[in-house]
Amino acid sequence: MNKASMYSKYSGLQKNDASFVIDNYLRLIKWKTNANILDIGSGDGNVIFELLLPKIPKDFGKFIGIDISEEMVRFAKNQCDDPKIDFLQMDISSEISPEFHEYFDHIFSFYCLHWVVEQRQAMKNMFDMLKPGGEMLLTFLASNPIYDIYEGMAKSNKWGPYMNNLKKYISPYHHSDDPETELENLLKKEGFITHLCRVENRLYTFPNFSVLSKSVSAVNPFIKTLPENEIDTYIEDYLKEVRKLKTITIETCNNNDNEEKIHVPYKLFITFASKPV
Repeated sequence: MNKASMYSKYSGLQKNDASFVIDNYLRLIKWKTNANILDIGSGDGNVIFELLLPKIPKDFGKFIGIDISEEMVRFAKNQCDDPKIDFLQMDISSEISPEFHEYFDHIFSFYCLHWVVEQRQAMKNMFDMLKPGGEMLLTFLASNPIYDIYEGMAKSNKWGPYMNNLKKYISPYHHSDDPETELENLLKKEGFITHLCRVENRLYTFPNFSVLSKSVSAVNPFIKTLPENEIDTYIEDYLKEVRKLKTITIETCNNNDNEEKIHVPYKLFITFASKPV
């Protein structure tokens, strides 16, 4: 997800769900005075700037956004002029700096953790980074038709050779029969008290195939592996697969352009947990 500028323009689905979770679940948090706050997978920083900051207490101590992408971190830093806010490059499933041990009062993550294969290590790191009594609010994909498309294209002779690391980019819960229980058990093993672990059935509508195409290009992890002259063909084939999927509904609009809306159903985790005092 290194196309920071494109992601910033074409991440409507991600921001829509972040807004939904903040509007409906931020009330669960018991804010600490002078709190240190972490956002995991902060991306372009816009969820922090546009959605979180207007709704959290102004007396926080430090707000740190982390992302695995160096380009995303640079993009977010360039938007920030508040000395209490910083952005760092970090992989939540790798070794964490000792300076962040029991450093944070509140942890957020919006649309990041479905990218993390090492779920247990990520949850362990979050537990270690929270102060006793600290809380975390997470939302990420349990399943999405995009993963079915990835799996289908990976079987083709044409695109399969470029998608060898497919498992890294499929939500670990995409094929789970009971994702809520699976995640809740994982949180319990790492020591969390789980107050909420819910999978919401969600629906997002892309206004046309042009926006869908750009949204796919902004987050598709396989594009960077393709020869430059094959990228447009790959996107065309991807959109053909969208049309074939029975779970996705395509609606022709009654306008001069006969644009088509694409209705995509998916399942979204919403999790609120805390570290024992």
